[in-house]
Amino acid sequence: MKVSTAYHGWWVVFCAFVVALYGWGLGFYGLSLYLVALHKAHGWSPATISSAITFYYVVGAFLVMQVGDVIQKRGARLVVTGGTALMGLGVLGLTVIDQPWQLYVAFLIMIPGWAAMGGGSINTIIAQWFNRRRGLAASLALNGATCGGLLFAPAFAWAIDSWGFAKACLAAVVFVLATLWPLALFTLRPRRADEHEAGDEPAATHEPDGEAMSRGELLRQPRYLTMLGAFSLGLLAQISFIAHQVAFLEPTLGLQGAGWAVSLTSISALAGRLAIGLVIDKVDRRAASAAVLCVQVASMVVLLSSSSIAALYIGCILFGFGVGNLITLPGLIVQQEFPRRDFARAVSLNVAINQLVAALGPYLLGVLHDLSGNYRSSLMVCLVLQAAAAILVLFRPRASVRDA
Repeated sequence: MKVSTAYHGWWVVFCAFVVALYGWGLGFYGLSLYLVALHKAHGWSPATISSAITFYYVVGAFLVMQVGDVIQKRGARLVVTGGTALMGLGVLGLTVIDQPWQLYVAFLIMIPGWAAMGGGSINTIIAQWFNRRRGLAASLALNGATCGGLLFAPAFAWAIDSWGFAKACLAAVVFVLATLWPLALFTLRPRRADEHEAGDEPAATHEPDGEAMSRGELLRQPRYLTMLGAFSLGLLAQISFIAHQVAFLEPTLGLQGAGWAVSLTSISALAGRLAIGLVIDKVDRRAASAAVLCVQVASMVVLLSSSSIAALYIGCILFGFGVGNLITLPGLIVQQEFPRRDFARAVSLNVAINQLVAALGPYLLGVLHDLSGNYRSSLMVCLVLQAAAAILVLFRPRASVRDA
């Protein structure tokens, strides 16, 4: 049955896309721009600034764990508008600091914004409006994250280079607030009882009674752990490679060629998430996850087997197919295997733990590179992690008595 374009949920998808565009633009890709700008402005070492970025991710993970519950209790409108304001305030704070310790204060202000505009928040918002076509809706919304790297970050970098750091940050924050706040206030309203996605059931009469599982109960669910473990390993490999991608490619492709390879990776990520989104609601989601991870395993094989220019570009394109899908797919597996009552908490917990694990990756791959003198051992580790994730995600133990 065709989904009516009049359904308000598609406006929610558009708003979530914009949230992801700005959230990843300011709170993820923007971090590398802040590092360069602050190094030039104050002479602080990359290690000093990077330690604050690690703090941002680690502390942020604990807020991400809560965001699903907060959205369900307080509403998406309040969370998104408040989070965007804090993100903007923290970014502006970066332009006035003059001591390294003040970095931590600015990032502390930004952290709730990252939680409110990140994957856990967007998955929860989409889940409130979609069930039957949630895979497509989530894929479309989270493509905003990829566009944050393709569109927002380059425009932000141009503004910093042209206008200076302070003016560029002010312009970016004003633009984000001026465009996102009205959209969120109009779009992120509560869903009415008579609003239903076309083809979906009016009510979830088959849902079990009782309170949602606690985080501890979720972590005692074997089928939750296999999903959590698989995506933690996959994202550990993925974030690690992305952090070192330019350094790995630059000796062969040059800096400009490496930049093109990164762009191709992002374009492939956009296409990959859209392609998976079109079929994911009709297939087994664990099998689809394993297939996506196997494509990334293939990318590592290509990158390890040849140093030709063509092979490097092909490897990056294959790798890009999985980028983004590893953020979208866990929520869709949770939808398929857990009651609706558990969705927001299960997804937020997964995103938070994935973030904590993945934060270690760039450092570990850097250590491996320094010990071996090249990136071959680092890529081998990524390959092993992705292969292990592809195997682990296929294990689906029975549900426990608690939620059977």
